Amino acid sequence: MIVPPDPFADVPVPRAACRSTIVIPARDEAALIGRSLDALAGQRDVNGSPLAPDTFDVLVYANNCVDATADAVRAAARRHPAHAIHVAEEVLPPNVAHIGTARRAAMNAASARFAAAGISDALLAATDADSVPSPTWLAWTLREMEHADVVTGRIVVDPNEWPLLPASTREMLLEEDAYHFAIAQLRAQIDPKPHNPWPCHWQRSGPSFAVHLSAYDAVGGVPPVRTLEDIALYEALERGGARIRHSLRVRVMTSARLHSRAAGGFGARIKAWQQPGDAHRPFLVEDPSITLARLRGEDVRPPGEHPACIRAAEATAALRQLIARGVIEERATRSNVASIAG
Repeated sequence: MIVPPDPFADVPVPRAACRSTIVIPARDEAALIGRSLDALAGQRDVNGSPLAPDTFDVLVYANNCVDATADAVRAAARRHPAHAIHVAEEVLPPNVAHIGTARRAAMNAASARFAAAGISDALLAATDADSVPSPTWLAWTLREMEHADVVTGRIVVDPNEWPLLPASTREMLLEEDAYHFAIAQLRAQIDPKPHNPWPCHWQRSGPSFAVHLSAYDAVGGVPPVRTLEDIALYEALERGGARIRHSLRVRVMTSARLHSRAAGGFGARIKAWQQPGDAHRPFLVEDPSITLARLRGEDVRPPGEHPACIRAAEATAALRQLIARGVIEERATRSNVASIAG
C-alpha cells in the first residue's frame, strides 16, 4: 500500500506542553463531527476540572469528502480557539481511498509531529467522527497509560439511537457483549495481567484506541490493510508484547447508523444482521471448550476458524459457570465444559 505524503506537513508542531494527539479519520462526516470535536474540547480531568487546552491537540484527516466535513472542523476550531484543532483535506486515488490508508496516514503524521518537536513521552489517541468521548475520556486514558502501552475504551451505542434499532438487532448486540465479557473475565482469571485486571472489557477498535508513541513506532504504525486497520494495529501491538489495558473508565458513545463509512465496521455489521433471514437467526459461537483451551494456551486455531455451533447465550452461561467454579484451580476440563454447555 502506498501511503500519501504527510497530509499535516504544514500544521505547526505540537505545543510544548502537548503530550497527546487525537486522530480522527473522516469522510463525509459534516453532520456528526462537530459533536465529537465539542466533546474533545470539553475534556476534564478525573476530578472534573477542565484539561488545559495546550496539553493535547486534534488532527482530522478529511479524505475524499463530497460534503462540508472540513468546514465543520474549521467551525469547531473557531468555537474552541484555545484548542489546537487541525484539519487536512485530501483526495486519495481510488486504489488507496479507504480507511486503512486514512488512519495510517493520519497517525503517522501525528507521530512525525512529535518527533519534529523532540517529544518522545507522548501518546496517540484515536476516535471516530461519529463517536462522542465522555468528558473524562482522555484523562482516564492518560491515567491507565501509567501502567500500560495501549488503552482501549468501552464503546457503547448512542442511547438516543438504541431504541431505533430492531429488537432482534439489539438482542444480538447484547448477546455478543455478554459473551465477550464472559471471555474477558475468564481470561483475567486464567492468566491475570497486572496492567489489565478485572473488571475490564473486550473491545479494541477505532472509536477509543490509544497507544504510546514508542509502542506505535516499534510495530511500524498501522499495518497496510484496506479495512479493520484498528484491529490489525491491535494485533500487531499484542504480538509485539505491548501491555494492553481494556479500561471501563475510558468511555465513548458511538452512532448506530447502518451506512458505515468503512467496510467491516460496526455499522456494516449491524446492517448485515438486519438482512432478510438474519433477524431471527440464532447468534452462534464456537464450542466453549475450544475457548477455554485457547485461553489456557493450548494449540488451537484462532477465533473464527472453528465452527459456530452453539448459541451465544448458552456459551455465555457455560463460561460463567467456569468462572464461578474457578478454572484456575484446574477443576474444569474439556469434558465438564461440554457437560455445562449441554
